[in-house]
Amino acid sequence: MGIRIKAEDILHNRLLKMLPVLNFKRLESFLISLCIIISIFIASIFIILDNNASRLSLQRVREQAITYLDLINHTKRWNFDYGGVYVEKSDEVKSNIYLEKLGINPDIPCADNRVLTIRNHAIMTTEISRRSELTGGVRFRLVSYWPLDPANTPDTFEQKGLRLFSKEKQEYYEMLKDSAPPVFRYISPLYAEKSCLGCHRELPIAQGDILGAVSISIPVEELLKETRHTRLIILLSAISLIGFLTAITYFMTLRLAKDLKNAQARLQTMALTDELTGLSNRRQVMARLEEEFQRAIRLGESICLISLDIDHFKDINDTYGHPFGDFVLRRVAERMQGSVRPYDIVGRVGGEEFLIIAPASPSEEAVSLAERIIAAIRQETVTEGKVSARVTVSAGVAVIQTSDADINDLLRRADHALYLAKSEGRNRVCGP
Repeated sequence: MGIRIKAEDILHNRLLKMLPVLNFKRLESFLISLCIIISIFIASIFIILDNNASRLSLQRVREQAITYLDLINHTKRWNFDYGGVYVEKSDEVKSNIYLEKLGINPDIPCADNRVLTIRNHAIMTTEISRRSELTGGVRFRLVSYWPLDPANTPDTFEQKGLRLFSKEKQEYYEMLKDSAPPVFRYISPLYAEKSCLGCHRELPIAQGDILGAVSISIPVEELLKETRHTRLIILLSAISLIGFLTAITYFMTLRLAKDLKNAQARLQTMALTDELTGLSNRRQVMARLEEEFQRAIRLGESICLISLDIDHFKDINDTYGHPFGDFVLRRVAERMQGSVRPYDIVGRVGGEEFLIIAPASPSEEAVSLAERIIAAIRQETVTEGKVSARVTVSAGVAVIQTSDADINDLLRRADHALYLAKSEGRNRVCGP
């Protein structure tokens, strides 16, 4: 029977107090930081996607310009191969005056009084470009360092491209979004061929030198609208995804933290509570006794200890079985809990042994409390199903003394008083 405080009991309760408690302010700061990191990560991905979309748009219109360049070069080659194309001269179709300046007669009279005039590659390219421009399409032209036609003089963009070509660059392009309307400018070098030298024999060039360039302008207003629409979709998708992921992360982590806190609280309760009766367990009672003992010593107050034991509990277990014995323990615990004051501490410290700590109580009050408990238990027949039994309890009361070195002295006197109650016939209280 005796109850002794153990060093490991005190250590266990101290460790329980040291269990980490979830700090929701720190957790919230962590979640905000995590959400910011997620947002930055997702934003970075979408910035890459946005840049890639812009790059693809630029690549798309560049490939379109290259297609026009190939078509222009094939048309020029076709014109070269046939030595130019003759068309009927009219009010809309004039002779190429620049060929006349080179000493080349561009016109051929016919027997039916018609006059045919030649269309070389340069003027044919210009006239095809005009037709394309009428429908709001692509504009292209040939430009040269030494233009026969002033209209073929390179502008600022084309001059920049021509300068770069001297460094063996094969193309130059820009997306001019601020122009009206916005256009994509593309330029590619035009090399002097043998057929070119016939018209440009006075120029300081040889076959294979850069004579000029093919300049192409492609309207990109619709493409830019499409790109802006794509970028808007990307932006909205990024915002939606960031909002969704951060919200899910925030609330799920917060929910998990709350569940962990509740689980921690349950674990702590389980560590401090007797599973069968719901009273404080041995470790918790001993820890509270140590606290109340130290407080009573410090403040000079009284503290009483009541040690209780169910009479003939082994016989109850042997006669009715352990399940009924457990039921008896629960009923006795309920009676004890219902009889004490709100600030009294009740715990189960052994199989059928209980301990009640009565702070700030003189011995008379503690004895009276123990008698109330014994009477409350004695007057009830414990019944479960068809099994009934009369249960009694013995109690020993001890009060703190100035000579007590620690709680073990108090526990020893309470044990001794309980032993006397058992010796004198049980179902009674013995005290100081």
